[in-house]
Amino acid sequence: MQNDDFQQEYAQNDDVQNDVSHAQPDGIQVQESLRRSTRVSKAPSKFVDYVMLSDAGEPSCYNEAISVHDHAKWKQAMQNELDSIYKNETWDLVPLPKGRKALPCKYKYTSDSVHPKYKARIVAKGFKQEQGVDFDEIFSPVVKMTTLRMMLALVAKNDLDLIQMDVKTAFLHGDLDEEIYMEQPKGFEVYGKMPLVCKLKKSLYGLKQSPRKWYQKFDAFMRSQSYARSNEDSCLYTKKCIDDSYVILILYVDDMLIVDKNKDELSKLKKNLSET
Repeated sequence: MQNDDFQQEYAQNDDVQNDVSHAQPDGIQVQESLRRSTRVSKAPSKFVDYVMLSDAGEPSCYNEAISVHDHAKWKQAMQNELDSIYKNETWDLVPLPKGRKALPCKYKYTSDSVHPKYKARIVAKGFKQEQGVDFDEIFSPVVKMTTLRMMLALVAKNDLDLIQMDVKTAFLHGDLDEEIYMEQPKGFEVYGKMPLVCKLKKSLYGLKQSPRKWYQKFDAFMRSQSYARSNEDSCLYTKKCIDDSYVILILYVDDMLIVDKNKDELSKLKKNLSET
């Protein structure tokens, strides 16, 4: 049989059916017909609506952010992020040393449709980092679920107040020990210094070591405030006050839950956190 004839016959058989014979223990041959389904797969409408809503959301990149109808608000959000970066002295502009690579970065865009708010965050593309070169140990401060359940049970049993707090730009508070270089953010390159790159001094969102650096900074602060860290959960801190009242704090990356029986101590903690 010629090759073309074989391909034609195979295609015809494949379109119609495939016959499979199975030998049974008693020697009886059972013929089964396997037919290819002609039904067209269609996603449920609820998933289609979700995709449509997602596609109509925040910009996915810088070029899109400056092209949409509310580009001025996204532009301002990016400028606000850079102002925060400069205020925290996150990097210095330097020539890229020979043999080193600069990590790319991007903006991550979020918005609140209920209370119109535009946020843009500079994120380093940490997936391009090399272990042993620009990062070593990594750790993410996440409280154990058993600790969280214990704390909620304590609140319910004793009718205590539970307060939630989050730290704005938490990762920018971490100090870097490694030598890391990053490209200047697209659209906000410093005029006359285009060939220079950012030498990071502070941890930045996206870096593999950023959660660990932030935790080291936070842990040092809590200890300076006379809080004791649990030996069983490194994200649980407690402080017993002179009048036998207490404050309990648990940390989940950059979010905190606080139980207090001393309002003055809580106010002091919040004030010192905001000033650190």
